[in-house]
Formats: sequence, structure tokens, C-alpha cells
Amino acid sequence: MSLKTVFILITISAGFYAIASILIPTTMLSWYGPIYTDSLVMMTRFFGVALLAIALIAFFLKDVQLSKNIRSVVLAIMISDAVGFFVALWAKMTNIVNNLGWLNVAIYGFFTIALYTVYKKK
Repeated sequence: MSLKTVFILITISAGFYAIASILIPTTMLSWYGPIYTDSLVMMTRFFGVALLAIALIAFFLKDVQLSKNIRSVVLAIMISDAVGFFVALWAKMTNIVNNLGWLNVAIYGFFTIALYTVYKKK
């Protein structure tokens, strides 16, 4: 998979979750389970802001060549996605989230693997 393709998919995925988390956090939270508090709603918005940064980074870098500096960005996002995979898996395995939590496991896993394939290219 090419760098451009991966970054476009990250832009779309992270952008969707960012906008939804910022604008409709209670709806986003309700997708994963029925319990939420005001502080959790605020943390969801902060999560959306962080995802917005990832979406914008991917969008602005989608047309660059895979240089040493860009490989560092790919590595950083890949590591954060790998950590996200394990956090999402833990949340699902401990029943903190409902079955929609598997979607997060799949998304983080997919992007970890996709970014790894880009990163290992010479």
C-alpha cells in the first residue's frame, strides 16, 4: 500500500471520528455503551481534537515522498496505533465497551499493519 493511500485512509477515518467526537460526543459515547458523565464527554472532545491533529497531519503529508523525516512521522503514528490496538483490545476483552469496540481493534490493527508496510519500504 502506498504512503498516499494510507494517509488518505487515515485522514478519512481519523477525520470522521474527530468531527463526531468534537460535535456529538454523547452520541459517540452511546455507540459504545450507555454510561457517560460530563467529564467523559469532555475527554471525548479532547480525544477528537487529538484525532483532528492526526487527520490533518496525514492530509497535509499525503503527497510527499517517503523521506527520512516522513518515515519518522510514519513511525510515530504506527507506534501510537499499535498502542491504540492494545488499549482497544483490552477495553473489549474486559467488556468496558460493547461489540462496537471490535471496530476500534480492527481500525488500529489495520493502520498499524498498513503503516508498517509503508515504513519498511526503502
